[in-house]
Amino acid sequence: MKFNRGYIQIYTGNGKGKSSSAFGVMLRALAVDWRVAVCQFIKSSDWQVGEEKMGRQLGVDWHAYGDGFTWDSDDLGHDIAHAREGWAAAKELISAGGHELVILDE
Repeated sequence: MKFNRGYIQIYTGNGKGKSSSAFGVMLRALAVDWRVAVCQFIKSSDWQVGEEKMGRQLGVDWHAYGDGFTWDSDDLGHDIAHAREGWAAAKELISAGGHELVILDE
């Protein structure tokens, strides 16, 4: 499927639902055979969350760059470095153009 331009959707606000909304879009994209990637900036790959497990099983390229919530951190400098590394990797992934959908999640 060829695209002439991209679209950006931003989910904001307090409380729950932002990631769930994005993962709903992920499922719809997979249903039409889009290549999908998820980049998470806070959640750790050690967490074993259900959306990651199912996303990987469905062929989603899943990248987790974080070590957990910053309010639990003993070293914010370390967290900032992880965020910068994650953002650089996400920019490279987006620029490569290999996915029709890239989700950037907290």
